[in-house]
Amino acid sequence: MTEPPLLLDTDIVSLSGRTRPPPGLRSWLLQVGIHRLNICYPVITELMRGAHLKQRDDPVRASRIMAWVNDILTTDFPMPEMNTEVAYVYAQMTSVPCLREMWTVQRGERATRMGHDLMIASVAITHGMPIVTGNVRDYLKIHQLFPLPGVYQPIESQWHVPAETDFFLPRIDEIEDCHDDELLPTL
Repeated sequence: MTEPPLLLDTDIVSLSGRTRPPPGLRSWLLQVGIHRLNICYPVITELMRGAHLKQRDDPVRASRIMAWVNDILTTDFPMPEMNTEVAYVYAQMTSVPCLREMWTVQRGERATRMGHDLMIASVAITHGMPIVTGNVRDYLKIHQLFPLPGVYQPIESQWHVPAETDFFLPRIDEIEDCHDDELLPTL
């Protein structure tokens, strides 16, 4: 039986790229397998936007972030297609008033937050991929209206939305450190 693909959320990609990522995260990602870990364009967009926003205050750090994103793009992470079905699901999500804070700028916010959780969820639904995230709150809200194919939090080793099909994921606290973690780009 082939292990199903998983969709990485931006926060997991960001955490794995840190000089000091959460203990075991990089090894967990490698044990699961890069060939199963999909990164979609909204994640790349969020990472690149972070680099552009840093440009004004810290151009050196902005350049390092952009180089890191480019390194991610040269790895073997699969990238699911952004097709018309993804657009259809995303358009539905952006017409639901109770999800409004995920697709519009909110009054009174100090910074212009531009999240892509709805688009990432649209990719997950369209391609039937559980989402791997460290921040489950927004995905649980989305799931109430648009059933997701799974939401997994690897740091907790917990399914917050069980996967549609049963399969094994290793517990992060049971994984030995991997010494070939240079396969994953770091900042």
